[in-house]
Amino acid sequence: MNLTTSYIDSLAPTPSTITNGKSLLKKGSFNNLSIAGGNLIFAECSGSGKKAYQCSMDFTDEQKPIPRCTCPSRQYPCKHVMGLMYAYAQGQPFIQADVPDDIATKRTNAEKRAENKVTKAQEKVKQEKSNINTAPSKAKITAAVKKINIQLEGLDIAEKLTKNLIQTGLAGHDAKARKALSDQITQLGNYRIKGIQRAFFDLHMSMAQDDSHFTQSVPQTIYLSALVKKAREHLSAKKEDTQNILKLDITSAIEEQIDHTWKLEELHAYGCFIQNAEIVQLSFDVYDDPAKKEFVDTGYFLDLQGGQIFKTQNFRPYKALKHISQDDSVLAPLVTDALYIYPGGLNPRVRFDKYSLRSWQESDFAAIKNHAHDDYVTLLRNIKNQLKSPLGDKNPVALIKITDLQTLNDNQGTIYASTKDSKGNTQLLYGDTLPVLLMIEPRLLEGHVLLVMYENDINSGLLTASPLSIITDDRVIRLKY
Repeated sequence: MNLTTSYIDSLAPTPSTITNGKSLLKKGSFNNLSIAGGNLIFAECSGSGKKAYQCSMDFTDEQKPIPRCTCPSRQYPCKHVMGLMYAYAQGQPFIQADVPDDIATKRTNAEKRAENKVTKAQEKVKQEKSNINTAPSKAKITAAVKKINIQLEGLDIAEKLTKNLIQTGLAGHDAKARKALSDQITQLGNYRIKGIQRAFFDLHMSMAQDDSHFTQSVPQTIYLSALVKKAREHLSAKKEDTQNILKLDITSAIEEQIDHTWKLEELHAYGCFIQNAEIVQLSFDVYDDPAKKEFVDTGYFLDLQGGQIFKTQNFRPYKALKHISQDDSVLAPLVTDALYIYPGGLNPRVRFDKYSLRSWQESDFAAIKNHAHDDYVTLLRNIKNQLKSPLGDKNPVALIKITDLQTLNDNQGTIYASTKDSKGNTQLLYGDTLPVLLMIEPRLLEGHVLLVMYENDINSGLLTASPLSIITDDRVIRLKY
């Protein structure tokens, strides 16, 4: 068990918990510092009560350590547990001891709860598979048709709102008009199309934030118009095919874009997962979106076996920052029993719960290089197909091999770079990380791999790739962090 001060600090619920925990340690408030089994530390800590508090930190699950303390604090971990961990990190002597009876009982109960959770999850998956393969009853068909009719009615309202925006023009919507639009968007909540309602709210916020160029509002309006049309086609088709009316579409993100929230057991039942997956995070970034008033933690992971690049996203609204933890970078290969994949485009969103980290191996870097594209024509065809779709992610990510890196300048002094595939086809590089890449001598990059994010510049008409990371024979160098 390796506890570092920085790791302990990261567990603190508030900055004052760090200060108070260290203060307890300096005062010598801890007695009977003990360790059991190499994954449990515990001690007595004198406090404001008559009896010393019994505090412990249980690392049975290293990803989810469990703090326990008999004090009345609602902070987890409390200052007593924080002080206990600092004592261990500073090398204070801990005596070997048996696991206390109360903690042993709690561990046993936790194991039983975990087993029950697994059993219930398996039963849910079994039920979902049964729902997929069994013809729906008349009652279920009737209920599904009723829901679709309500959704179609909501789409009629959404379509009118979209047409009104286009006909009036975004510039014609002043503060009063935006207030009226906000009220109309709120009413969409009655029609079970929360995904579309959310897209309207995003548009409403971007209209309030946008400058005269409407760089956010115009693409969002196009997206909404296409989404309403696609949603109508999808729901109408389901309504006609009553025998498959309950089945979910896993070929695109349309279900989620309309209303559906995917459950893990549903993804499992539809086969949208990889068992015993090994993935590596090649890039991580925290994006502040003032229009939506939220932070977005985004990571890009490569499946070492299959070669697909997946995305993780964690949305943290300003108002909920105290309740939603920020995602961390993952700097080592990650192994998980099940990697759940949400339906989507080239970089579908994924989720994983239990996982473990392992050391880098030479074969990992060889696998990354092996999955990098050396045929730009085929790659760009797939990229362009996604960009052409109004509902597709406008910033797909891919791995490309670096060959013959060259620096370019246009007539306006804008700096670009280019790299070639094995057939001489060129890929244009551009972005705020490009100057960092160009600080490295081209010969040192030759034969290595770039993780890039594509963007179609509407003004210049250029499809460029912004470098995110360099992958060499023995390391991942992140250009955006």
